[in-house]
Amino acid sequence: MMWLRLALPAPHPVQGVLRGQARIGEKAARMTDLLTIAELIARDPLFQAFALLAVGVLVTELLFKQHPVGRAISKVIFFALITLLLLHGGIVPYQPLNSSGTPFRDAAAGALKIAWWLWVAWFLVSFLRSVVVFERRPREGKLVRDLLSGIIYVAAILAIIAYVFDLPIQGLLATSGAIAIILGLALQSTLNDVFSGIVLNFTHPYRPGDWISLEGGTEGQVIEMNWRATHILTSQRDLAIVPNSTIAKARIVNASFPSSIHGITIAIQLEAKTPPATGIRMLELAVLNSRLILRVPKPTVRVVSIDAAHTGFNITFFVEQLASAAKAQNELFDLIFRHVTAAGTHLASPLDAPDRDQDEATLKEEMPRVARLLDLVGIFDTLMPNERAAIAGKLKQALYESGATLVEPGAVLQSLYVVGSGVLSVVRRDGSVDTELLRLGPGDHYGEIGLLTGAASSVTITALAPSIVYELAKKDLAPILQARPQFAHELSRVLAQRQATGRAVATAERAATESTTGLSTWFSDRFHKLFESGDASG
Repeated sequence: MMWLRLALPAPHPVQGVLRGQARIGEKAARMTDLLTIAELIARDPLFQAFALLAVGVLVTELLFKQHPVGRAISKVIFFALITLLLLHGGIVPYQPLNSSGTPFRDAAAGALKIAWWLWVAWFLVSFLRSVVVFERRPREGKLVRDLLSGIIYVAAILAIIAYVFDLPIQGLLATSGAIAIILGLALQSTLNDVFSGIVLNFTHPYRPGDWISLEGGTEGQVIEMNWRATHILTSQRDLAIVPNSTIAKARIVNASFPSSIHGITIAIQLEAKTPPATGIRMLELAVLNSRLILRVPKPTVRVVSIDAAHTGFNITFFVEQLASAAKAQNELFDLIFRHVTAAGTHLASPLDAPDRDQDEATLKEEMPRVARLLDLVGIFDTLMPNERAAIAGKLKQALYESGATLVEPGAVLQSLYVVGSGVLSVVRRDGSVDTELLRLGPGDHYGEIGLLTGAASSVTITALAPSIVYELAKKDLAPILQARPQFAHELSRVLAQRQATGRAVATAERAATESTTGLSTWFSDRFHKLFESGDASG
């Protein structure tokens, strides 16, 4: 065996070379085939459509993500190119798919048609979003976008079923109609709210931020509107969620539209012995006394009834916002009481109320009007009736016509002044702008800071109506302050409040940042030092 193996001839070198060349030729042929296949694939419209679809998604979602207009234009361009490629490849998206005999090619064509219909829906929804941005109607546009977006996507799904899977949609639509009827009956209340919400959003009976009043008693500020309900923040700071279907059937009063001005009517009854003309003048002065009540539209006072027991009046006035209605109404009731009392008349008693004590009523009627006025002055509350009567005897009366100037800037007031009737306006000039600080009516007073500190007035006080003002001189205050320290404390508290809120007729030298308590103590000390020095000099 060894001999035989050695006797075999060795392979010739030329044969090895030939075999290597054959292997190289086979590899080259394979590469050529692959290149040919790749070239054919690259030229295939289906492949090109897939590639273009991927590029379009990347460009529109990454490159133009922050540019709605550029994104919409790019979607149109890529959509047109993909459509041309599909048509060039014999694929019509809006016709049923014809089999080519190649399962892979048919699957790729079906996937492209699905992508084409989804691209159409995507483009249309994006276009709607762009229109909403351009028209600057976000809330109404959102409803339109949501409704149409749902319709567009449903239509795209139906088209895919019909043109990609080649399934009849008539039966599906019939089945869907039956299902829709069942769902509609089951969700009748919810659908009623949704469609009512659509109507409310498009008809604009109110908007978020408006103050509305609904039939049934719900009243407050609208803070949110959605498809199903409206959220209302009531005056008690409670959140009322009212279904849109309930609102659509109810009477709606919008206090914020066409303007935020809100009107209020209140009823007042005066004693029958008060002549109607006198009652109208008194009530008009009370309305004029309130800064919360607007001058335009003009308030009105009218007589609505008259009999042997009382005379009835209706007062209609307007405020800037519904939120300030309660405050303005409470203030007006207080002012009506003051003006009626200062005029020497009375509010009417209810018919079923017990009769007032005759002696008390007679005593009050015989009491001088000035003495009754001092009952309205808060700083005199701690004084006894005989002490208030003594003060009333020392008051000096002054009459002022409408438009008269009582105090000018720079004047130093050395007395306490009490308004007996009429209305006074306190105005401070800041540069070229006049700012009304407050209005004074019966029982209000001024001049305390000038009397106490010697500071000059920084405001102008004018009469808005014929007025009576009583003056209490500094020397007449001294016995009261010495006998009643509580009176000085009360007067100091009132002064401190006016100084702290910037409504003082004159400005004390105390820093404006001083707390109300500190100012009250400081004013009280000034009172004691002032009148102690007066006693020493006397």
